[in-house]
Amino acid sequence: MTFYTSIFKSTKSPKKWIFLVLLSSFTISLFFISFNYIIDPYTITKYNILNIKYKFARDDRTEKVSYFKNLDTFDTVMIGSSRVYSINPETVSDILGGTTYNFGVGTATVEDLLGVIKFLKKENKLPKNILMGVDFYTFNSDIPPNKYFLKNRELNFLTYTNYDEDNLAKLFSIDAFRASLKTLDYHLFNKDKRSRFDSSGWAGAYEDYTLRHNEKDLLKAKQEADSEIDKIFSSYNYSKLDSLRIKYFEEIRELCHNNNITLYLFTTPIHPILLEKLSLNKNTNKALHEFISFLQSFENFHNLYHDKRIYKELRNFHGATHTSSNCGDTIVKIVLE
Repeated sequence: MTFYTSIFKSTKSPKKWIFLVLLSSFTISLFFISFNYIIDPYTITKYNILNIKYKFARDDRTEKVSYFKNLDTFDTVMIGSSRVYSINPETVSDILGGTTYNFGVGTATVEDLLGVIKFLKKENKLPKNILMGVDFYTFNSDIPPNKYFLKNRELNFLTYTNYDEDNLAKLFSIDAFRASLKTLDYHLFNKDKRSRFDSSGWAGAYEDYTLRHNEKDLLKAKQEADSEIDKIFSSYNYSKLDSLRIKYFEEIRELCHNNNITLYLFTTPIHPILLEKLSLNKNTNKALHEFISFLQSFENFHNLYHDKRIYKELRNFHGATHTSSNCGDTIVKIVLE
């Protein structure tokens, strides 16, 4: 307001002041829109004007949905939370053949899993195979759908009945502007820095398995485990599976069956410290058994909890929440071979 007040004081005519205000607002808006369009952090326009190799979008759902629209159909698509980030699509393709895309998105719930499949169907890009990692917490009714899922017209089948075909509108958001600034910064000053995902959706930047330090990781995991319990499992009130999310998962089964898609399911590994805490609590332990029992009704399901091939080495885990890319390779071999 100080800027406009100074203009008003220096301008005797109110009409001229209004004109200057409108002109400056238009100029700022035009710069904002043009900047986002040129940087295009979500790869929406198909034009890479500045030839930027790695882009940094704040919202991985918008990033992957927008990017996937410009890609051909894949033979296999991986779906899940950030716990499947570390699974290398090339490892999957080595076993199943064809091409693979990692459609993992942060803090995914069952709504995301179903939403991605619905999006693929709408785009006529349903794959032959779906490799799906399922997190235990996603069937907790106390955990709401991710806020970025709710904001995403292509994935959110709960709020939006019509898909937004004009994807360019996303370029005019504050999130897009922030992502554009970050992208330009890395493009100009940190050219060796990689984005979160490669062209196959893989977050291959996870630190090398061979460089992990067991003692440090164990201490970090102990600190994170308590926080994870409080944050995700709502003070141990998680004693039964959400019936609505079971219904959504049954819809996943039906979609795969009706479209001749082979669905490979697995429980995403939980750090042994966190898994022990869940098992010792009577409420979460009950829900954990119900969770595994429900998924066992699906063909090609693998329960990876306590699997020695994964749990024999703590360096397979990142803190209490994620796994390493080495662990991702092990998961693929267990589930697909």
